[in-house]
Amino acid sequence: MSKAFRQGWGDWEQYRPPDCLEVDLHFGKRDPQAKSYQQAMDEVTALVERTLREAQREGRSYVMFIHGRSTSRRGKMTARSRVRGFMRSPKATPLIQRSECIQHPTIFVAKVRLSTS
Repeated sequence: MSKAFRQGWGDWEQYRPPDCLEVDLHFGKRDPQAKSYQQAMDEVTALVERTLREAQREGRSYVMFIHGRSTSRRGKMTARSRVRGFMRSPKATPLIQRSECIQHPTIFVAKVRLSTS
């Protein structure tokens, strides 16, 4: 297994790297008629992957995902759990350097892997 993420505590802004692309995952109130909660969470996962791919193409070093504290019970799906789940997945392997990522209660700072192409 790969190295674990670095853990962050305290004021999340201290973990903001220079030239960091920030993605705020607080989208406001969702219209349950427009899309289901599952669809909204699937969109979070797709946004995380798409943003990391774009950052890699653009030569960005870091992406900060601002997801907030988990407000749900253990095992429930949130933007935070979707971000962390993607970062642990095999799909993230070519996109990030896990040992340089920072997992914090309210944010996730992804160290973008340099593109080999």
